Amino acid sequence: MAIPSVNPFGVKAEQAIANLRGKVPVATERWDDLLGPVHGKQFTVAGATLDVVRDIQTSLLKALDEGQTLSQFRKDFDDTVQRNGWTYKGKRGWRTELIFNTNMQSAYMAGRWQQIESNKDRRPYLEYRAVKDDHTRPEHLAWDGLILHVDDPFWKTHYPPNGWNCRCTVRSYSLAELEAAGKKPSKSPAIKKRNVRNKDGEVTDLVPIGIDAGWDHNVGESWLSPELALGQKLATMPMELQGTAVRQSINADYRQVLSQRWDSWYKLARKDGKPRGVAQIIGYLPDGVAMGLAQAFPDVQLKSLSVGVFDSKTIHLEGAHKAASAQAWPSDWIARLPELMGDYRAVLWDTKNKTLIVIPKGSFNQRVPKIALRPNQKYRGEAVVSVVSLGTAELPNLKQAQFTLVAGKLE
Repeated sequence: MAIPSVNPFGVKAEQAIANLRGKVPVATERWDDLLGPVHGKQFTVAGATLDVVRDIQTSLLKALDEGQTLSQFRKDFDDTVQRNGWTYKGKRGWRTELIFNTNMQSAYMAGRWQQIESNKDRRPYLEYRAVKDDHTRPEHLAWDGLILHVDDPFWKTHYPPNGWNCRCTVRSYSLAELEAAGKKPSKSPAIKKRNVRNKDGEVTDLVPIGIDAGWDHNVGESWLSPELALGQKLATMPMELQGTAVRQSINADYRQVLSQRWDSWYKLARKDGKPRGVAQIIGYLPDGVAMGLAQAFPDVQLKSLSVGVFDSKTIHLEGAHKAASAQAWPSDWIARLPELMGDYRAVLWDTKNKTLIVIPKGSFNQRVPKIALRPNQKYRGEAVVSVVSLGTAELPNLKQAQFTLVAGKLE
């Protein structure tokens, strides 16, 4: 029996269209080849070629723009399948319904989050609303009527949709509206999690109970700030899974995009010269660093693996204040900062300054370069690992007592 769909698209939804149009089409074997937050900026259909993915994305955009129904989308889907000779898994009715409902609801709720964020000063409370019928998950029914502040951590993982064919939504309120409706804010619930296992019984993820694997993220935040959302997701995963998750979700194309953005942003920030409190995400803590840090210093809790550079630090990174010394980085090295972050010789924890010290491969001025990172800094209300300085050092000095090796080798 088909699951009744929620269709909020009787009229054009500009934010939903912008969300879906802004996604980059990619081909994957499985939907969960990408971590949940990555879906905020990438569009995929499991097992489909890139041409099929593009065509289906176009059909969904048409459906959003023209307020089409599932039946109308199915006609375009059939044309796409025939034109590309695609053999897909599952029955036509089930597959088309899943694609249509999932993407429509995700696009709508992502656009809705943009509205919520822009109006949260006026309407700072959200009420979880579930469809009360036999198709709704018990946990989702239990959350129905829950009222929490927009900034409550609950919405980072439980803002709907929370799974395949989830039809849950939210309603925003001002305090006056709550009082008029005889309602009041709820106590933020404790979140229990479960292991996600693959067909071989291996643990692949850790998600809140009641939420499908890959859906434990806020689709709106993943659209508006995908790099921050991904960094937070990686930080909450079991240590032994982080490396695999990074390699799967942050591929060569993604890294190239981050490098290109850094290059453009760096040039603009230098030219502007006026700090505006913005930052550019250049990547994520390299594979093995989080686990090494946790093993050596379990009291240091990383809230995100996203690495960013604040514009207030940009001129400082060039070392203009130390240009005559061997500490200053050449401009071509700064331009390669995202690449150098991942291609490291060693990573240390500076116990005195409470910073991570990344030692990239290579050298200049007969010294080794070093990147100082300070974890858990705030950007847009979220945690980020901030690049605080670039410099150089003589290798023997990095073997002093204040430095502890957490990844790689100092040789």
